[in-house]
Parts: sequence; C-alpha cells; structure tokens
Amino acid sequence: MKPDYLSSLPPVPEPDFRKNAENFLDFASGFDLTDPKIDLKLRHTFHVVDACFYLSQALKLPDEKCYIACLIGLLHDIGRFEQLTRFHSFDDSIIPHAKLSVEFLFPDGHIKDYLAPKYEAWEPVIEAAIEYHGVFQIPDGLPENVLLFARLIRDADKLDNFRVKATDSMETMLDVTEADLARESLSNYAYGTFIKKEPLINALRETRPDMWLSYVAYLFDLNFPASFVWIRESGYMEKILRRYAPIDPEDQKRWQKISDLTRSYIQENCELYENFPARP
Repeated sequence: MKPDYLSSLPPVPEPDFRKNAENFLDFASGFDLTDPKIDLKLRHTFHVVDACFYLSQALKLPDEKCYIACLIGLLHDIGRFEQLTRFHSFDDSIIPHAKLSVEFLFPDGHIKDYLAPKYEAWEPVIEAAIEYHGVFQIPDGLPENVLLFARLIRDADKLDNFRVKATDSMETMLDVTEADLARESLSNYAYGTFIKKEPLINALRETRPDMWLSYVAYLFDLNFPASFVWIRESGYMEKILRRYAPIDPEDQKRWQKISDLTRSYIQENCELYENFPARP
C-alpha cells in the first residue's frame, strides 16, 4: 500500500503548506513511481519534512520560519527525480542533485509554484539552503538566516538518511547484498578518518563498506543536539551498525570500535540537549 502523504503531514503552521505538498506530488506523478529509486526519494522527501518540523519545534522557531524550513525540506531534493530519470543513479559526481534542484526552482521559475508572493523575500534563503544542503562543508561567512536554514536542512536530510539506511534494500542503495558487503573490507582511509570523528570525503572512499561507513559518519556533521536525541530515540543507528557484519576478523575488530565510538558520541551529544535549552 502506498503511503498517504497528505494525511500524514506534520501540523505546519501555514495553510499553504498542504497545497505545496499537493503540487509536489503532482510534479512527482510525472515520473516512474514504480522505480524503487524514485519511490525511495519520494518517501525520503516527506520524512525530511517531518524532520524539519521536529527540528523547528526543538529550536523553538517562530511559525513563519517553521514553514520556510518545512518548505525547504519539501523541495530540497526535487532535482533527484531528474537525476534518476536521466542517469538512474544517485551519483553526484555525474551531476550534483542540489544543482539540479536549484536550477529547476529558480532560473526555471518553478519556485513560484510553491511560494506565495507574501513570502518572496525568503527566496534567496531557500535557494541558498537547498544549494548548500548537498555540499561537503558549508562555506564561511553566510548570513545568519541562511546559515540557520542550511544547517537545519542538512541535519534533517541526514536524519532521514539514517532511516533509509536502516530500513531500505541494500541492493537499492549500494547495488550489493548484505552477504556480499560482509565479504568486503574497510579501507585504512575510511577507518582512520572515522576514528578521528570526521566525515568521509566521498571521492576518497575505496570500497562499499567505506560507503556504508560514510553514512554513519554523517554524525560528525550534525549541527543541533536535538538531532542526536532523534537518532537515539529512533533506534535506526543500531540497525545501520548491524547491517554490516564483516567476515574478516580484523574488520570485525574495527567495526566494533566504530560501533562503540558511535554510541558514545550520540549519548554525549544527547546530554548537551538535555542539559541546555534548545536554541538555533
């Protein structure tokens, strides 16, 4: 049974948001929804909206900013549909999906299909947040509003990526079975970078377990302690850690160290949220 996306929308404090979601679903209906990669991204989009709403509430953002955050969540991956149709791949080395999203919404003018005239002043913020959600590192010197929404969409995107990695088919994500993944090893680069608590650079990944570890390492690029509370309460990270069960004894030792570090890092950051008031 297909999800009823409209009935499960979070209570975004702006009546326009339901119409925004309807417009997005009309757009998506023009693609092959039987393609598991397309279906994955459609589900991802609405889960990111949920995560944007969660973070907006945790950060105590005013209603208008909550709406803008959720709209960014709805539109952040709109370029993925064209990317998948043309290349049948999520590989941003071919063409960055954030670039496709920005081109579709702004130079091509489709942002007008979503953003009411009273919110036009938000266009530069929305454009920048979508552009920067897909980069390895946010550039320095961004205006405060842009920085807030760029950080928020990056966290929300990662939160749902944890759900995807915990629940979706390994074949859909990495074109490999879990049994075959277990026969492959982490590179020294991937292991060493993770142990230093740094995100992995995609271009330097050497193996499919490196790719899997890079998803766990999203932890090190999260911006808000509330994100770690979501991770802990969802239970998805434990499932992600269990899905790679290496056969090689040395890889088993490495993966155990990675798992222990992951759990302690999440707990440390949850305590930050619990001990201090939420704020952007």
